[in-house]
Amino acid sequence: MSRIHDATGEPGELAGVDLNLVVAFDALARERSVTRAAQRLGVTQSAMSHALRRLRELLGDPLMVRGRGGMVLTPRAEYLAVPLRSGLLTIHRALARPEPFDPRTARRRFTLASPDLFDVHMLPPLLARVRQEAPGVDLAVIAGDDARLAERLETGDLDVALVPRLDARATTRIDAPAPGLVRRTLFHDRFVCLLRADHPALRSRRGATTSAPSLTLETYAALSHALVSRGDEGPAMVDRALERHGLTRRIALRVPNFYSALAIVGRSDLVLTAPTALARLAPTNAAIVALPPPLPLPGHCVDLVWHERFSEDRGHCWLRGLLTEVTLAELGGDPPAPTRTRRRGA
Repeated sequence: MSRIHDATGEPGELAGVDLNLVVAFDALARERSVTRAAQRLGVTQSAMSHALRRLRELLGDPLMVRGRGGMVLTPRAEYLAVPLRSGLLTIHRALARPEPFDPRTARRRFTLASPDLFDVHMLPPLLARVRQEAPGVDLAVIAGDDARLAERLETGDLDVALVPRLDARATTRIDAPAPGLVRRTLFHDRFVCLLRADHPALRSRRGATTSAPSLTLETYAALSHALVSRGDEGPAMVDRALERHGLTRRIALRVPNFYSALAIVGRSDLVLTAPTALARLAPTNAAIVALPPPLPLPGHCVDLVWHERFSEDRGHCWLRGLLTEVTLAELGGDPPAPTRTRRRGA
């Protein structure tokens, strides 16, 4: 079999290609292991090893090599993984018998990417609606900071993503150029400062907590702050706002989740600047107060994002509609119509 040296776009070039090799490649790219790829497809390890040899000959590339901690994909294999997986999904959907989606009888699993703050607010009422309307539908939730969100939405590994952003500037990699993505803003929010009610900064000169607590800009900047962050991402929104006033702050604690940050603030002298949605999660008897920030901060919202190839899928439409209804009921808002990411050259 001759090698494929480049992508000419001519369909005739596929005449000598065993398309089962594309299925084998997809399993290998997903699993990074011949053994696990064989198990995924229900074939013997020997058969999968033979498929890998044929793929290497066909593509003129080793595709998988040994690296630290196991097998890793070569740059050529990384380049091929998404378009070939998308192609397989397109073929599968084209050949599958179209069936109407009936929530009452459907047997399906949807995968969502969501930030933890949205999880805590929305999953309980969403799950209740799913159990009521579609008892055979299951949900799977992954962390909302996956760097491969756009890729996973395109391939169908992920159905929808809930993406937070500040005004027009998104805060995740989902906004990297990714043609075909569709957005719908689910709700808008603002930021507040959260700290325990008996925090020293809220006491009067006589030592008593004031009846109408507030924070001055200088006091706010001088406090020790908690920051919800998955890593050292450089200056945060508050830091940039403080810089415009010639001030800096000390970030004494970084934590990955909003809900844990809320619990920590209630038992420390830290201040946390967070969406008002987090303040709603504080127990009614918790000694935590929410105060307006002493400086202007941009607005905050959460978008529902999916790939346009699934816009007409009946089950997908049902899920998106349910997410929108539940969000409006729980958090309010009036989302605008969906917008699409323009294709290159459009």
